[in-house]
Amino acid sequence: MQPVELWTPQGSTYVGGEDTGYNGETGVSIVVHTFQFKDPVTGRSQVVKIPADPTISKAHIEDMAAQALETFLIECRVKDKKKKPSEAQMKDIGKQIEEFRQYALKRRESTNNRVYYRGI
Repeated sequence: MQPVELWTPQGSTYVGGEDTGYNGETGVSIVVHTFQFKDPVTGRSQVVKIPADPTISKAHIEDMAAQALETFLIECRVKDKKKKPSEAQMKDIGKQIEEFRQYALKRRESTNNRVYYRGI
């Protein structure tokens, strides 16, 4: 395979391309181009692989990489919009988990999954 230099959008790096095999129908070789994406805001990164055959132009591969980067950045930013629970919310969550744990322990004491209380 010949070395190919592809343009990459800001925030991505072109790692390289590698021959992976041949298309069973047409017999042309398939090359997988690998890109590394990094979101500067969230610090997340991702590796994207784009398969291509010789009939696909460099510009089309670059466009697919740019679209993949845009989608990656949107997904990263949306996932980080969910806020962490406050201290009061964490205490409430902890109480609910403890209540469920106690209820499950009592339910396991019975033979038919009905709640029976000890000491009655």
